[in-house]
Amino acid sequence: MPVALDDRQRFGLWRDLYAAQYGLLDFTRAEDRPFAAHLEFAQFGPVATGRFEGAVTRARRTRYELRRDARDELFLFFNCGHSSVEVRQCGRGLVVQPGGSALLNYYEPGDCLHGQDHRWTAFTVERHRLQSLIRNVEDLVAMPLDSQSEAMTHLQRYARFLSEEGAAGEDSALTEHIGNSLLDLIALAIGPNRDAIELARMRGLRAARLRAVLAQIEAHFGDPEFSLDSIVKQQQLSARYVQSLLQDSGCGFTERVAELRLQKARRMLIDIRHERMAIGDIAGACGFTDAAYFTRRFRMRFGLSPTGFRAQLPSRDEAII
Repeated sequence: MPVALDDRQRFGLWRDLYAAQYGLLDFTRAEDRPFAAHLEFAQFGPVATGRFEGAVTRARRTRYELRRDARDELFLFFNCGHSSVEVRQCGRGLVVQPGGSALLNYYEPGDCLHGQDHRWTAFTVERHRLQSLIRNVEDLVAMPLDSQSEAMTHLQRYARFLSEEGAAGEDSALTEHIGNSLLDLIALAIGPNRDAIELARMRGLRAARLRAVLAQIEAHFGDPEFSLDSIVKQQQLSARYVQSLLQDSGCGFTERVAELRLQKARRMLIDIRHERMAIGDIAGACGFTDAAYFTRRFRMRFGLSPTGFRAQLPSRDEAII
């Protein structure tokens, strides 16, 4: 940065550059030392990796900022510093100790408070990528993870390897392969159900067909007319075979579609861009044809009616990581 800038100006310029390159975040810098920050970032197919070290004590986004910078992504980070990190998201609070990890997202209210030693390694993945591998993945946000598991250990080692200069090279096929390997590892590391395990173990034609089926469900679950027959016709497979594929992943067609619709409704209720949208209209936009049925399913899944859920959301000035 230009040497003529004072410490406050350096921080302001860095924050603007970060927002332009990686997304809108509101950072708070440490006041007890000169500002300095170092970030490494790389994209490997479906997975972005990053390493950060700097004099930053807080990172947040308000609901108002989300309207300006909508990002449908999940963020798995490892606390590489010597101080704990406090995260708050989805109404949960979690203290991530040194060496620990947490899954966060970029689209719900929350906050992230760092100690004096702010260092992390992270992987960012589009929500639908992980949702196709891990059933109810959003339930894992700001929840304790087993940071000592074998998959987590391999994931951290892989991250250190990729940070070495030239580790990936310029081969697009190689970077895509690395990204898919990372995605499998992430799913194994944080996915406590059969989805991630089966998809990581399956190879060849059956794995490819399952991924195609899950992708079609992700693309069309909001259509009220979408059915198992739609998949059978599109994929040119038998209904029994499709059902077998889905059962291997740990969740059948009906429940998987219902969960996707409910999670979309939850995100729409949170999104300030839809704050004036009627509950019935949100239900319809998510594929529910019966508003009363939608309300019952939403209450069963999240413990509140859609109206009650919307009423307890934080104001636009409260934070989001």
